[in-house]
Amino acid sequence: MKKTLIILTVLLLSVLTAACSSSSGNQNSKEHKVAVTHDLGKTNVPKHPKRVVVLELGFIDTLLDLGITPVGVADDNKAKQLINKDVLKKIDGYTSVGTRSQPSMEKIASLKPDLIIADTTRHKKVYDQLKKIAPTIALDNLNADYQDTIDASLTIAKAVGKEKEMEKKLTAHEEKLSETKQKISANSQSVLLIGNTNDTIMARDENFFTSRLLTQVGYRYAISTSENSESSNGGDSVNMKMTLEQLLKTDPDVIILMTGKTDDIDADGKRPIEKNVLWKKLKAVKNGHVYHVDRAVWSLRRSVNGANAILDELQKEMPADKK
Repeated sequence: MKKTLIILTVLLLSVLTAACSSSSGNQNSKEHKVAVTHDLGKTNVPKHPKRVVVLELGFIDTLLDLGITPVGVADDNKAKQLINKDVLKKIDGYTSVGTRSQPSMEKIASLKPDLIIADTTRHKKVYDQLKKIAPTIALDNLNADYQDTIDASLTIAKAVGKEKEMEKKLTAHEEKLSETKQKISANSQSVLLIGNTNDTIMARDENFFTSRLLTQVGYRYAISTSENSESSNGGDSVNMKMTLEQLLKTDPDVIILMTGKTDDIDADGKRPIEKNVLWKKLKAVKNGHVYHVDRAVWSLRRSVNGANAILDELQKEMPADKK
């Protein structure tokens, strides 16, 4: 009887110890994760993830700002065309995981990521597949405006445990924004961002990241989605198709031409559209207020650091305020 009691006592202690150990393990597991709210829900992310895969280009800069180099990037298999050369140097050695529109699940899984950062618009349909590979947060970058980008930067900072670092970056950015506004003579001039002009004029609308940034420094954006221009992607895009006649009717004070390797450029370094009679009638052309910029920075680098690069260029290229 006494022997039986001893055995039962030992068994009971074993069960209690196992239960406590399990409870402690679960508690430790929870303590080593961060609950991150994003566009497609809430995700528990391991604290201080080391192997991060990004599926939209703007997220690269945000990670670099926080001292993290992504192990995988959806670069459309044409990194030199899409990623700014300075950024490309910093992420040397990363693995391409295919295109942004159709990233390779196999390549992503092979990298054994502990965090995937997806784009809300592009990856909503494959989100369930992504989260089976690793904890995944979805944020807007493709169609993000300026404030969306700031908000996403803070969310990413929380996910990687670097909120204080991002707060410092944002403070410095706000100072640069204020400095730029004081230095240049925007004075509510109308401005228009134009991308590809090969077949038709593709202008960015007023909700685009860089468009909103330009209004932050004092410009007035020349077009809006409510006008009779046509969205290029069924309303899911910040691009607007325009004819030269529509552009002449809008007639912005300042035109910013975003140039990349996909543009038709003649031997003299100009686009065919720049030789058109209607183009030459534009106010910005007559006044010498057409500026050629790198599309990889002005369109694709949607991040705090990307915004800073644009502000630096504005200070350098735009007329100074004479007040």
